[in-house]
Amino acid sequence: MVINFLKIKNVKETLWSFLTKGLTLVLFLLLNIILARRLGVDSFGLWSLFLSVITLFFTISYFGINVSTRKFVAQHSETNNLKNIFLSSIKLRLILSFSFSILLLITHKYIAQLLGNSDLEILFLYGVPLIFFSGFVEYFKAVFMGLHRIKYNFIINTCEFSLKLFLIILFLFFSNSVISVINSYTLALFITSCVGFYILYNNFYKNLEFTKKDFKKEILNYSYPLIFISLGFIVLTEVDTIMIGYFSSSVEVGVYAVAKQIILKLPHIALALSMGTMPIFAKLNEENKEELKKKLIKILKINTSIYAIIVLILLFLSPIFIPWLFGNEYVDSVLPLQILTVYLFFVAISVILSAFLDYVGKAKIRAYNVVITIILNIVLNLVLIPQYGAIGAAIGTTVSYLPYIMLNYLEVNKQFR
Repeated sequence: MVINFLKIKNVKETLWSFLTKGLTLVLFLLLNIILARRLGVDSFGLWSLFLSVITLFFTISYFGINVSTRKFVAQHSETNNLKNIFLSSIKLRLILSFSFSILLLITHKYIAQLLGNSDLEILFLYGVPLIFFSGFVEYFKAVFMGLHRIKYNFIINTCEFSLKLFLIILFLFFSNSVISVINSYTLALFITSCVGFYILYNNFYKNLEFTKKDFKKEILNYSYPLIFISLGFIVLTEVDTIMIGYFSSSVEVGVYAVAKQIILKLPHIALALSMGTMPIFAKLNEENKEELKKKLIKILKINTSIYAIIVLILLFLSPIFIPWLFGNEYVDSVLPLQILTVYLFFVAISVILSAFLDYVGKAKIRAYNVVITIILNIVLNLVLIPQYGAIGAAIGTTVSYLPYIMLNYLEVNKQFR
């Protein structure tokens, strides 16, 4: 009975998604604990500021191609067009990754000057290869999700984060510098890219038939609105760290980064739940509306219960586990983390609401709501960060997200009226 149950594809893929997100969360937290302890609060702050800026660059360089490819792969997974979609999307990925790598190479000095931090100049120069390889790693994750083969997504994520963890321990043994961290990330992404190419070619590409149809234009056209949404969310998650680096010090960035890094990966539990349950809402109609409404309420209740427990644990135990895990120099991270637990709760609920809106074709509504949140986020951080530093950033980030979740909730209710 149990074996037959596990053979049901949706159940298997949901289990793989939870395993992927769970292991990634553990490895990510271990990675940041080691970095925070080995680099010290000042250098960890510099690394976190670099990572926030380079993450913005990552997102722009993805150009929505990865998510667009996921859609076309899922749509054509059982057709003769699949091989052509792989070929067209890889060509686009190669062109865009190379172009944005060159762009960072040309502009790295000016970006460091704009941020008023000369230490970033050499870091951005070393970060150029990260732009190239990160695009391909995220591409393979998206492709395997589109194929509904989360097992391979698990392999890519495990390879990426395990290598980062191993190589950082190895590289920092010889030199406790941010450049060592960048080099370890670059090597990890390079190896993971090679693994992704190997899996895709041997398990899918070489066994497919080739047709003459080219999908580059279609994939690119569908990517345009996705660029905006992706960039909007990355601005929401990274602009606070960048603004602390500009208006305050590396120490404040380091203090805030510990709290932020803990919060950032915890919504992956909601993402795993969403991956396994939300696709059914793509078939919403008048006949099944009431039934699907009950299912959505049930999913939200499960999700809310999980995160209510997580929030309570973070609120009451953070004064104990932050100094124990990261070191006593990060004790000032406790209050920002406690404030950001409210933000975590908002994001966890938003993951489910956003997925619902995407599946019922209301992504544009989400995009408008994101704009409101971005503007409010920037205004609040401009007011609060110069005076309150990391605490101000935590308050600004949390308060600015409230309109987004409320507007999405109202739109979801509208779909059931």
